[in-house]
Amino acid sequence: MSASSPDQPTKVRVKRYIIAFLPTFFWPSEVTSVHEMDMLRPTAIALWCAIVLAPIHVVADAPVVVVRSGDALSLIADRAGVSVAQIKEWNGLESDLIRVGQNLIVAPRKAPPAEEGIDWTPPFDYGASPSTTPEAHSAPIAAREASIAIATARESKKAKKKGRTYRVKPGDTLTGIAQEFDTTITELTKINPSLSPDRIYPGQTIDIGEPRPEVKFTLERGDTLIAVAKRYGVSSRDLTRWNASVKRGGAKPGTEIRLYTRVPVSPSAAVGPTNRGRLESGVLLPPHRGYVIRSQARAYGTEETTRWIVAAFDSVDARFKTRKVVHIHDISDRNGGRIRDHKSHQNGRDADISYYQKKCPRRACPFEDFKPSELDIARQWALLEYWLRNDQAEMIFIDYRLQAKLYRYAKRRGVPEAKLNRWIQYPRGRYEPVGVVRHFRNHEDHFHVRFVCPYSDVRCRR
Repeated sequence: MSASSPDQPTKVRVKRYIIAFLPTFFWPSEVTSVHEMDMLRPTAIALWCAIVLAPIHVVADAPVVVVRSGDALSLIADRAGVSVAQIKEWNGLESDLIRVGQNLIVAPRKAPPAEEGIDWTPPFDYGASPSTTPEAHSAPIAAREASIAIATARESKKAKKKGRTYRVKPGDTLTGIAQEFDTTITELTKINPSLSPDRIYPGQTIDIGEPRPEVKFTLERGDTLIAVAKRYGVSSRDLTRWNASVKRGGAKPGTEIRLYTRVPVSPSAAVGPTNRGRLESGVLLPPHRGYVIRSQARAYGTEETTRWIVAAFDSVDARFKTRKVVHIHDISDRNGGRIRDHKSHQNGRDADISYYQKKCPRRACPFEDFKPSELDIARQWALLEYWLRNDQAEMIFIDYRLQAKLYRYAKRRGVPEAKLNRWIQYPRGRYEPVGVVRHFRNHEDHFHVRFVCPYSDVRCRR
């Protein structure tokens, strides 16, 4: 290894440089008299002290980052191109909890030091290279909207308390037992093949089976009890029994429904990270009067992604009397995976959408550069605010100049500063890793929204 090798500790290099230069200053070849040596010696000593006392950068045995306000393990792992599990292992963490000012090792020890600055590479698109091993969450991110696609599933407390078997009492019926344990006659007879629905007797032991997850959600426009029963694999009779206060023909939008089912809350699944993942049972984004879809083949997402997009545009339509249309370019292919022109868009959670502009062609606002003064800021903020308030967006990439206009507009409308600081990167600088809305290059003509992992998609990011 040569003396100038970048892997060699700086202290060793400085020591060799000092040894190499000392003879030059203390015993110069051109000096012929003692007087000249006496004149040069103070200069040599001063230079030697300057070298020794100069700040020395010692090569660390592992790159370290300092946790900043707004940071999370997932964001730090994204920037470092490693997984959350790896960071926890290298730092001896037992949970995802971190604190501001904490030093975290973000690479194996004895690895070359990381470059200074912020790594914006993983897992963004438009020419960036994918990360090596993005994070794996021990618990999926929960989306907080109460609806079919993102309902909260939990075990039946009653079934948990009673246990897995039940001893028949006088007067019991199989229908009553199924109702008491929040299950169905069909499931009871499936678990107990010898069981006759019409012939049960006192003292008989019935296997109740594992408790079914309880699902609660709010009916939306167009929902019916029959459609809900079919979607979740239960009978209309059981659904009516679980919701005795809801009349079969009187279910209206806003009505809360409760049921017990083993059918996944969402039929689709985002698997793996956005830059190296896939989409299972992708849902095609439905048409809407508020947007134009460029390519049906690239308009597949998770059920949550497609529903949140539609809901946000419904919200914009409800707020404005006149209609303005934008373009939606790519979400994902039907089965996810890599698609041309993108590094991300692989698991159904990313969408590219053109900005609302003050003047747009009749068909739709195009994917073209425009001046910040031409942004239709009221509509643009209405669209973004829906996702931000409902905690549905993980990141939204918007040019920093446009962020400034959105920030000021939202502040004038009375949005608390604490929320703005959590939502928007501006005014802290385009390279500060804070906020949901962030700057990233090549987003002057459109913005990129990345939705959170649905809580039911346990393989999302892994």
